[in-house]
Amino acid sequence: MSTQANRVDPPGQASPTSITNQVAKSGGRGNIPEPRSPIVIRSNVEPRLKHNSALPIHSLPAELFLQVVHHDLQRFLENNHWRYYSHVIGLSGVCSYWYNVIRDSPPIWAQIHSSDSPNIVEMAFQRSSSHLIDIKIHQVRDQEHLQQFINTILSHTNRWRSLDAFAACSWMSLLTTALNKPALNLEKLSLTDQDTTSSNDAVDLFGGTAPQLKKLTLNGVSARWDSEVVHGLKFIDLSWIHFPSTKTVLDILFHSPQLQRVIVWQCTTGSIFTDSSYSIQLSRLSSLHIDLDSLEAIDSILASLKGSDRISLSIPLLAGENFDGFLRSRLGGWTSNWNVTPTFQLGGLELEIDTSDLRMGILTPGHPEPLTLAFDGFNVRGPELLVAFSFVVDRLGSWAKESSTMHLKLGNLPHVYPFYQVSTQRTFVNELCRLPPITSLEISGGHLRSLVDIVIREGGSSIFRDVCALSFSALDYSELSQTLEWLSHTVRFIKAATESSLDEVNRKPKLQKVELRFFLPVDSNKVESVEVAVKELEGIVGPGTVFVIVGDQN
Repeated sequence: MSTQANRVDPPGQASPTSITNQVAKSGGRGNIPEPRSPIVIRSNVEPRLKHNSALPIHSLPAELFLQVVHHDLQRFLENNHWRYYSHVIGLSGVCSYWYNVIRDSPPIWAQIHSSDSPNIVEMAFQRSSSHLIDIKIHQVRDQEHLQQFINTILSHTNRWRSLDAFAACSWMSLLTTALNKPALNLEKLSLTDQDTTSSNDAVDLFGGTAPQLKKLTLNGVSARWDSEVVHGLKFIDLSWIHFPSTKTVLDILFHSPQLQRVIVWQCTTGSIFTDSSYSIQLSRLSSLHIDLDSLEAIDSILASLKGSDRISLSIPLLAGENFDGFLRSRLGGWTSNWNVTPTFQLGGLELEIDTSDLRMGILTPGHPEPLTLAFDGFNVRGPELLVAFSFVVDRLGSWAKESSTMHLKLGNLPHVYPFYQVSTQRTFVNELCRLPPITSLEISGGHLRSLVDIVIREGGSSIFRDVCALSFSALDYSELSQTLEWLSHTVRFIKAATESSLDEVNRKPKLQKVELRFFLPVDSNKVESVEVAVKELEGIVGPGTVFVIVGDQN
């Protein structure tokens, strides 16, 4: 008997191998005929075929089945589109029902990547019908391949919903030169030049016409800043760009009054704009990360901004600058009805500007969150860190009320020599001891890299005596077995700290929840290590107290 007989489907089903091969050969165009030849089935194969054909998934309505498929495909999109269409075609080959439903679902085919073959790209444009397309240009093989890909997608400019490109300088120039026609439905644009560290070439994107564009990311790519393409944005991320003046940055913000998030990172400026009468109202702005080459340039931007009730403002700790003096003058310059809660995040000082009452606590009804202090030394530059941190603690102490509680985020150890001195580390722990009661603690950085290790080494248990919720973020499945001992040691220390005062009146055990947060879904071969970790930590804290969280979902 031929080997093909071992691959025969139940009646009404097609061979996965035959369909996949025919789809690949045809470039995905046209219908794939179902097998009509007589079928001979070996006795030991028949039960398995009957079992597979009776599985409930084959009887799902098309709408529910597509939800399952979309959920399954999401992991490929999160992994930079890697092998997305290989998996789609594999699913199409399971049976004729799967093939027909997937083929006739345009949203599945609305993803195009520069690594896809020309046949796949043509098939995606055809099967996505009139749906808008998301395009990624990563992993470019050579200039000829990129030019062919650009020529193909340019004929469908009006169907672009998003364009995300990451390429070398010479290839990025090839792309930006081609982006000279209107993109009427483009909502999101991201261009990253992986080589350029200071761009000042004015690219006239889309001839100035992209009326639906709301999210713009330009890293190492400069545009015409007077173009209407940079008007009406809600999110903007500009990095590795040289601006003629700080006024240029302000004009960009002025023409997008609905901005919600702004990042101006690792940029430089020419002249400093000093007109104190110039004012920009950004009533919906929630996050501003401003990293220019001097505090004078940063101050020029901040002096003209009027924000919403709550803004997260992040600025860099610039070596050689009078950072403490800048903080005092800038904080003192804001109106008296604004409370400013500074926090450290990724080497910069983040200022939480909040007009709401600071009497917030994780256990207080009616208040959504506690006061937050995040300290992460991952990218810290300069010795001003502890000076600024001490100033932050002073400010918190002056605002704190007896009922105030805190959410503390401890990240990576700073990459600066002074912080590895015992006296510096003890000063850091002593500053933490001056904070309001910490009811929620988030730890990242991992074994031998986290600031929490300094607190434990210095015996700072009193810092954690009120912790109710503990979270370990940015965990890696591949390192879980190596970090389990560190996780267990840290949990034991914090649990012991919360139980150290149980003999006091009305005090009860505090630590009630431990979260293990991962970026990506659990691989099947890593499930066992996760289960081992959960079991061990529940043995410390108690049954049902440990939760595994992927991204923002439980």
